[in-house]
Amino acid sequence: MKHHGRAIITYNGKRLRSKPGATLNLGGTSRTPDPLDDGSVGYAESTAAPELTCAVPLTADLSVQELRDLTDANVVFESDTGKSWVIRDAFTVDTVSVGADVTLKFSGQPAEEL
Repeated sequence: MKHHGRAIITYNGKRLRSKPGATLNLGGTSRTPDPLDDGSVGYAESTAAPELTCAVPLTADLSVQELRDLTDANVVFESDTGKSWVIRDAFTVDTVSVGADVTLKFSGQPAEEL
């Protein structure tokens, strides 16, 4: 059985040439345990934002400005296992630092499996 090894990341149909190690937190419903004095444990729910983190090499054809200003995008994380997820209404989180690599973090609506 094949395990995840590589991811293809696209935004609005444009492929990012990401380095190994990209991760996706799907977001959605987060549950916090709520222990009670009688020994039982309940939980409280809240909404958690998704987070896709990746690094891309800084190349002449990479539009850092476009990625820094990205909003209202569809960002897709496609695993080499055949599983894919989309973050709709995605936007870039945090400021973007430029060096040998550009580290990017995206968020938006909870990720949906495609």
